[in-house]
Amino acid sequence: MIILDGMPGAGKTTLLHQLQTRLPRHLLVFPEAQPPENGSSDTEAARFLLDEARDRVDTAGHLSRSRPDLLVASDRCHIGVLAYRYALAAAGRAPYSDFEQALALCHDLDLIGPHPDLTTLVLLTDPGTSISRRSAHAHEKRHDLWFDLDFLTAYRQFLDDLPVWLPAGTHTTLDVTYTSGWPTLLDALPPDLVRRLPPQEALMGGRSSEAV
Repeated sequence: MIILDGMPGAGKTTLLHQLQTRLPRHLLVFPEAQPPENGSSDTEAARFLLDEARDRVDTAGHLSRSRPDLLVASDRCHIGVLAYRYALAAAGRAPYSDFEQALALCHDLDLIGPHPDLTTLVLLTDPGTSISRRSAHAHEKRHDLWFDLDFLTAYRQFLDDLPVWLPAGTHTTLDVTYTSGWPTLLDALPPDLVRRLPPQEALMGGRSSEAV
């Protein structure tokens, strides 16, 4: 399974859409998981999202055995859950224990890895670029937190410090502030799937900046 995670506005959803367009019969994409809307506590929401991340890893493993020609991709995973809770604590919006509990749960669910059949790409951009790329959503009240500079700065800090929290070799980071993540995504794909991509599209893909 390929996982794309990282800063909001870095291009995760855009890259997955491009990949789905080029591999329509060989790609299954899990969209970004959403927490329950029933007023759950932050701890319950974290548990829900991390359980979902574990289910995705398990499902991808089952599919790889039954459909070896199929690539499974996920928009975000446990890294996004941890980064969110770290940023909340660092910005003074939640106790640090919430982050510690989420990190412990990741270990309990065996999400930290390494997993030999899992490739995780973390796309980075600076907070200012993140905000400008998503300016069309700035007026939406429910997105206020994602336009808070202190929160985004802490979110980026966590991603920069990933080697502190995750074992070496479990993820690859790529700063896409000025470049596209498409070449790195191609490098992460199984070679037989890359060969199915039209060469011209493979060279020109991944240049949209309208990412969320």
